[in-house]
Amino acid sequence: MARPSSPFLRGGNLKDSLGTTLNGLLQMVPPDELKALKAQVRAEGLARGVVYEDDDGRPQPTPILLRPRVLGGNQRNYLHQICRVMEGAWIKLYALWRDDAAARKYLPMTPREEKWLADLGGKQADVLYGRWDATSDFGSKNWLKSTQFFEYNPIGAGGTYLAPAVDEIILTTVVPALRKHAPTLLLEMNDDPRIVLLEVLADHARSLKLRRFNIALCQYKGLKGGVEEFPFNVAFFRAMGVNCWHVDPRELRVEDGELSCTEAGVDHPIDLVYRDHEVNDLAAQEEAGVDMSGMKHALKAGRCISSLVGEFDHKSAFHVFTEERFAAAFSSEERKVFRAHVPWTRLIEERRTAGPDGESIDLLPWMTTNRESLLLKPNRSYGGTGILLGPDVSERAWTQALERGVKNPGTWVVQGYRPVAEKDFPVIDEDGNVGLAEYFTVLGLYASEQRLGVLGRGSRRRVVNVAQKGGLVSVLRLL
Repeated sequence: MARPSSPFLRGGNLKDSLGTTLNGLLQMVPPDELKALKAQVRAEGLARGVVYEDDDGRPQPTPILLRPRVLGGNQRNYLHQICRVMEGAWIKLYALWRDDAAARKYLPMTPREEKWLADLGGKQADVLYGRWDATSDFGSKNWLKSTQFFEYNPIGAGGTYLAPAVDEIILTTVVPALRKHAPTLLLEMNDDPRIVLLEVLADHARSLKLRRFNIALCQYKGLKGGVEEFPFNVAFFRAMGVNCWHVDPRELRVEDGELSCTEAGVDHPIDLVYRDHEVNDLAAQEEAGVDMSGMKHALKAGRCISSLVGEFDHKSAFHVFTEERFAAAFSSEERKVFRAHVPWTRLIEERRTAGPDGESIDLLPWMTTNRESLLLKPNRSYGGTGILLGPDVSERAWTQALERGVKNPGTWVVQGYRPVAEKDFPVIDEDGNVGLAEYFTVLGLYASEQRLGVLGRGSRRRVVNVAQKGGLVSVLRLL
């Protein structure tokens, strides 16, 4: 007799739609208990600082969806492998930009950036820590095909504190309620993105043969808007016994070739810097008279993560990945990953190029005709700002955006539209009754050699971002 299949499978596809099964389990929880769970999750989020400051500096509670998404073991391993391949390709962008005039055109830098890159570039090792924004429908039989990478954030990747905080909240509140009805539903956290960062830092320290391991998390203090994660991360590292300080880049000093910072009147030597700021911002501060010699030394000496290769945070990097003229710069494995998981991307300009199917196209007229299968996004921005989805905008708005892109070379890209995973999540009303609402969900992936951290986000809007009034989704791993 054949053994009955479990809805809770470990690897490959999560058959029988694990998400749907979890929704069903939540519907078994009595209304009073659900109402209490909802309130507890909200209270835990506020207590742990899972908030988003608006532009006036006022903390706003970030919604946390009650149902987790769940990765199978094979799925987690595959996503980790793809992230590592993609990072290997990304590291090649610096040399490609330096040596190939065509690459410089599609990875445009400001004059001040070019000057800093020329002054600071050298033979130091390239190192990256960032967040890949992607989508994957774990519950689909076609989950491999559904896995698409949208962009990379190689400097100051957000979510490093939020991801483990939300996972812990859901594991300690919602999961126990689900296990009352499914005792074998055993879930655990994916790797903590802060541990992923620590591994990257430690590996780089070993490569430099450092005998000390003092870390500065470098970000302006007193920022308004966004999520304040650095103080939480400093506390986390210190609890692990790691010497770590939150340092404003204006506070980082260099004397006799050594970096240092001051806290509470005490000087502390610094060995490695994790930075939240791009060269363009640092150079602008320097032009305004601010002393940036500490940051410049850290970058030039190879003591910064991400290194200068992190400056290529252009959305048009995917243009370089998907344009045949640059194929020789990448390995066969990298090109295979591009074909499977990177959407066709082009910097907007008047030209002929290869379309998504490889056919030669006149780009601007073709973009007008194929609006509903495309999206537009600013080449260098964050927070989901300015993204236009072809299916959701008028022809007039689309045409105006194209004209703006042509008039401002290097500022906008067009990308093949790949739908993000749409999932039903439970919505609990004031009486504890359960309804279902459709959310668009995306992943933030943080990879080191051994580990993969995962940030889940969800929104009723197609552009999914906490800054765009989205919410957070726990992404757990099935035991």
